[in-house]
Amino acid sequence: MQGKVNRFAEQLREKFGCPPDFTLREIAAPRFHGALVYLDGLLDVKELENAVVLPLIKNQTSVETLEDVQKIVYYGGNLKEIALSEAEKSVASGCAVLLFGDKAVEIGAKKQAERAVSEPPTSAVVKGPREGFVESVKINVTLLRKRLKTSDLAVEEIVLGEKTNSKIAVAYLKSVADEKIAQTVKAKLQEIEIDGVLDSSYLSKMLEEKPYSLFKQIGNSEKPDVITNKLLDGKIAVLCDGSPIVLYVPFVLIEDFEDVQDAYKRPLRATFLRYIRLLGAFLALLLPAVFVAVQVYQFQLLPVELLSTVVNSTGKIPFSPMLEMLVALLLFEILGEASIRMPRHVGLALGVVGAIVLGETAVQAGILSSLTVLVVAMSGIGLYSVPDEAGTLGVLRVLFVIISGLLGLIGLLLMGMAILAYMTAMSSFGIPYLMPLAPIFKEDLKDAVVKRNLTDLKRRFASFALKNKNRGKR
Repeated sequence: MQGKVNRFAEQLREKFGCPPDFTLREIAAPRFHGALVYLDGLLDVKELENAVVLPLIKNQTSVETLEDVQKIVYYGGNLKEIALSEAEKSVASGCAVLLFGDKAVEIGAKKQAERAVSEPPTSAVVKGPREGFVESVKINVTLLRKRLKTSDLAVEEIVLGEKTNSKIAVAYLKSVADEKIAQTVKAKLQEIEIDGVLDSSYLSKMLEEKPYSLFKQIGNSEKPDVITNKLLDGKIAVLCDGSPIVLYVPFVLIEDFEDVQDAYKRPLRATFLRYIRLLGAFLALLLPAVFVAVQVYQFQLLPVELLSTVVNSTGKIPFSPMLEMLVALLLFEILGEASIRMPRHVGLALGVVGAIVLGETAVQAGILSSLTVLVVAMSGIGLYSVPDEAGTLGVLRVLFVIISGLLGLIGLLLMGMAILAYMTAMSSFGIPYLMPLAPIFKEDLKDAVVKRNLTDLKRRFASFALKNKNRGKR
């Protein structure tokens, strides 16, 4: 048997190409003959020596099964028997494999450099929990269990990626969530065939019903308290190893206009801020297009004083209003991309000084009008009032500028109606995308249009086919 073990261990070494970090630790003792195979650097070697190797060497009883190994070794982590054909995948995943007889035992002694739990950079917190997800799916599941201290929280693991073997966890509350949606999510994940899954965004594109749509159909967050709240609402969370961003479904558009801190504010203040975000999104989307349409076709709608200001500002510009606005939007988009990719301190200076210098120089050179720069600046500020929709709004405002430059306000209205009809026809795992506004669900409007006090929210979403729609005891 010892020769068979050594031959199989050598075959594993050859499959990996005999790399310097491949370690084959032969264990020869009076009552045990085997080998320990692992990749150095991916696990704690000292722990393996003390908790596994030394006890096996000192052992005075026969070792033939997994139960015998569990009685002897001191390791308190995960031990499980696997087929010899799975040993290669286990070693590549960072586990140690103990070979003896015709058996293989996987020892999950992974040691990985993990980022500490801290406040997520994309979700600044004024009030509320400051913990954020990290790149370890194990830690992220623990952060959810820390908040949901119940056996009702179901967590199921799926391994995806032929080369990366990434762990994917699907979490939901068994007594609340729609079991059909949970099964659909798991079925879609299991159907994925890909070499590697490096981030949850890979999964997002494969879970969406319309992957080529401009509008996002999968929700995401870096905050455990937000995902916990979504689970309590009956949604399904998808966690990906290597990504701090957790996905959730079903997703509806109005969720992006709700801030993570709304629950920690007074209802009146939270409602006011929701309408501010909505106003910011409309300014970002429509202000440049309306400005172009009014200059070209509907200038008679402006008061005489304002019309005089517009004419004086734009009269000497060599471009048409539509081309001028597109040039301004393009310049500021390039400036934004450059400031993101530059080193942090240089990028900050580039973003602030560059925008001022660029705008002022362009106005003085007569390339852009001061009103155009003002409109683009206001639109840019409004764009990030709803940061999760900034990419979609950025593309749509360019399309609106083009259509308004060609057809005026009539074209703007027609395009708006077309986009609204398109979104009305969309759904996320059977839930209308514009719910609860289209179609209207009166019970769900109470927390969508106006933020209600937590004591008033005794029922979950009426539009969701949930097992339990009561927030308190049944």
